[in-house]
Amino acid sequence: MQGPKRLAVISGGTSGIGLATAARLAQDGFDLLLLGRDEERGRRAASEIAATSGVQARFLVHHSEDFDHYAVIAERVGERTVDVLVASAGTGRQEWVIDTPVDVFEHILRVNLAGPLKLVQTLRGRFSQPAAVVLVSSDAAIRGEQAIGAYSVSKAALNMLGKMLALDLAGEGVRVNVVCPGDTLPGMRYLLPPGAAERDPDDARKWPLPPRGRLGEGRDTAELIAFLVSSRADFIVGASILVDGGSRAGAPDAGRGI
Repeated sequence: MQGPKRLAVISGGTSGIGLATAARLAQDGFDLLLLGRDEERGRRAASEIAATSGVQARFLVHHSEDFDHYAVIAERVGERTVDVLVASAGTGRQEWVIDTPVDVFEHILRVNLAGPLKLVQTLRGRFSQPAAVVLVSSDAAIRGEQAIGAYSVSKAALNMLGKMLALDLAGEGVRVNVVCPGDTLPGMRYLLPPGAAERDPDDARKWPLPPRGRLGEGRDTAELIAFLVSSRADFIVGASILVDGGSRAGAPDAGRGI
């Protein structure tokens, strides 16, 4: 007799890396609870994944900075245990940190740092044994980017949060790791210049190609996450892993061949 399906909860699961991860985990048979800001986009994503994979996929409107709402996530999980948690929701500002208003800086920290912590705290005690948590950070956490200063700061702190949570939860059978994607098409929906409401679709044309010769796609990070939450990664705990096509490996020799 087949046992109950495993459950994966994914914040920021309605677009970009979060959505690609949801689709990939559905291939491995996980039921899904997707969290996101946009109800229409979220319900459409859940419906399409359910229709193509046969798993149960549900959506819950969720704003990461609304800490009073996290109890609703636990209610939606109900009596089920959570096998996988992926914290992929994020926001940022295309602005030097010195020019970032403090209220904007605080908002970025609430979404990118306090939000993942609150999500783990909310689901603690509901995790299966074993379970896996993956925090989606950025290559900007490894080598800060001045143009997105506050975002870089928040993601560097998220990497350390992952290490501390890995220590705190290892004894409870929960493995915590961090993934650090590089430039990934189509780009973060909420990493905008001051005053902008939508991301410029031409942004990606300005991005330099990594040594691999192409920009990243959501599936690149999703494949790593699928591995990290599997039993094959049982001894990987507290790691921060780049998925950037070699962009942070070092400085390429621009003069080679000249």
